[in-house]
Amino acid sequence: MDQTLQPAAPAPFRLIMGETDIFAFSDGTLSAPVGNLYRLESSEPTPERFPEAPTELSVNVFLVKSAGRLVLIDTGSGALFGPDHGKLRDGLAALAIQPEAIGDIILTHIHADHSGGLMIDGKQVFPNATLHLGRTEADFWLSPGAADAPNATERLKGQIARAHAMIDPYQNAGQVKLFADEGEIIPGFSASLRAGHTPGHLTIFYKEGHDTIAFVGDIVHGDTVQFKNPAVTIDFDYDQKNAAHSRAICFAEAADQGFTIAGVHIPFPGLGKVTREGDGYRFEPVNR
Repeated sequence: MDQTLQPAAPAPFRLIMGETDIFAFSDGTLSAPVGNLYRLESSEPTPERFPEAPTELSVNVFLVKSAGRLVLIDTGSGALFGPDHGKLRDGLAALAIQPEAIGDIILTHIHADHSGGLMIDGKQVFPNATLHLGRTEADFWLSPGAADAPNATERLKGQIARAHAMIDPYQNAGQVKLFADEGEIIPGFSASLRAGHTPGHLTIFYKEGHDTIAFVGDIVHGDTVQFKNPAVTIDFDYDQKNAAHSRAICFAEAADQGFTIAGVHIPFPGLGKVTREGDGYRFEPVNR
């Protein structure tokens, strides 16, 4: 299909936090029978248990603009998932932001729908950016011989190949910096390890004064099922048990401390609060 016929992405969404602007962009939408991907105490699909499962998942990207500094959190799918994706650059253009102006990129993890926007047509999309990767995540995907490990499935080998295709050009240009899984990344930004979805999956916190926003990556897929029951995992989780544990920690932390979360696969713009509801939680989106 001609890419020009694809539906336009929604306009960038702006959230003001003190002196900082947080922008959410829609990079595209993943159409999938999500009910067939959720898991609860079973390795087999049980879609009848999830009547509220969505049939598509947003792919959101976030930009923090503070004191003239432009920091991207994840980069979307780029050209990896077809013409209905890779709309981040259009979103940036709508704000008159050139990719060359992005100074820092922080990845919550290295899956293709988070790192795919780094490269288009064999060229770096963000030629002046420093790419910040958590050490555990980088070691898992990028270590020499990772694809030759005895437990490397064909699916995992494909993911590793895509990770190298997206990140190696930045590494070769001296633009990659690794950071510890816990602690400061750059001023204002810090990481906490929330492993399970991938071995080095992170929550990225940004703080300004008394305000905090947590970029939670793929801690959750959708805005209903996993909030009601954080024990529900998804097929994409590398370690199902730890993914559920990390999700429970994330939701409890957000509900108790009252900060905003930003989720890549929560319906656009993916920003809101988490509140307790019975034995589970509820997601309350920001007012649009």
